[in-house]
Amino acid sequence: MKRWVKKYQEFLFLGFFCLCVFSLNLFYEYRQFLAFKESKHIYLKDISVLLSYIKTNEKGRTYRVLKLASNDFNFYTTTAKDKEISNYAKLNLRAITSKVSFKDYLSKSFYMPSYDLNITSTEPVFKHKIIPYFLNQHQDEKIKEFYGALFFALSVSKELRNDVNHYGIAHLIAISGYHIALIFSLLFFCFAPLYSFFQKRYFPYRNLRLDLSVMIFVFLLFYAYLIGFVPSFVRSLVMALFGFYLLAKHNKIIHFGNLFFSVLICLALFPQLLFSVGFLFSVLGVFFIFLYLHHFASYFNAFINIILLNLWTFLAMIIPVLHFFPLISFQQFLAIPLSAAFVVFYPCVLFLHLIGFGGLVDSYLLDFFNFKFHALNFANISLNLLLAYILLVLISIRFKWLALFCVVLNLVPFYILL
Repeated sequence: MKRWVKKYQEFLFLGFFCLCVFSLNLFYEYRQFLAFKESKHIYLKDISVLLSYIKTNEKGRTYRVLKLASNDFNFYTTTAKDKEISNYAKLNLRAITSKVSFKDYLSKSFYMPSYDLNITSTEPVFKHKIIPYFLNQHQDEKIKEFYGALFFALSVSKELRNDVNHYGIAHLIAISGYHIALIFSLLFFCFAPLYSFFQKRYFPYRNLRLDLSVMIFVFLLFYAYLIGFVPSFVRSLVMALFGFYLLAKHNKIIHFGNLFFSVLICLALFPQLLFSVGFLFSVLGVFFIFLYLHHFASYFNAFINIILLNLWTFLAMIIPVLHFFPLISFQQFLAIPLSAAFVVFYPCVLFLHLIGFGGLVDSYLLDFFNFKFHALNFANISLNLLLAYILLVLISIRFKWLALFCVVLNLVPFYILL
């Protein structure tokens, strides 16, 4: 009883601490917002172009859409279609802030009208010099976008996003916990023999797994900075660090409470994650993994569990994904074997890029993206349906049959596709 009370007190303390940190960050962001709104017209200098593409609206008007990055936030704006602006160019402009709300500002991604736009550099300018080393190994723009997203979380065009959605592999392109597990395993496998050689001779009292884990986590923190603290990666990294702490304390890692507090910590440190779709998908993905392990893992051996877990997670995410990206195709079932193949693909292409031969598989990738089954725009998942689904899966922690029902429910859109 005393142990339960102590654990309950620790949960309350951690929850209160997260609430305090969240409130302080929210107050800081509001002060920044007030400063931002002091003038209805602001001048922004050396803005990076993350994405530039032509769009035609319902009235037939064609214009250029720009996704831009400043030091404090990203924003969208529009300009004349005949103005040639390439991705990752630099420009200066004046923007109108009058319609930007605090919610918009807190999300760090919103729309602002602009004028007096001047291009200061037409050549792609990246924040870190290592990025062009990777991207310049490719000629095709789509392949550049693919590897830019895969390694550095750079923005992708609507065309590539559509290709990725046909396969249902957005979770492989968006840097998240899947990549953390691969990077951690790869680094541990590569450096364990070398570290073991010196440890046995000079410092046998050290713990190899502990030391290497700490060093790899330091590298992952640097990588998070390099890619700009991507929401899905931040959630995964915070959870990995939290799990590492629990493991060091000999506590259970795979627990819904740990996921809950990982989310609280992320939101406390980065309030903008409240509005991040990538963060939501990342949390839901881990939740469904925990849900399967909680209800069904004990019935099967490890090999069968790996197969069923991939199928389970794929199906469970259909409804949430369709709410935001309403494209559905039977081709998306290929995401299951592709997720397994990615374990080999990722370290191989990473190695090829490090030695300067990243373009070896470009032609195969282009053929891969051009291959498409019949697809349907399934825009029937409203916000109310999504919230009802999330509520059901939360309740299904208690009921095994409900968890199974929720996952099977995701087959309905595929039935309509027939």
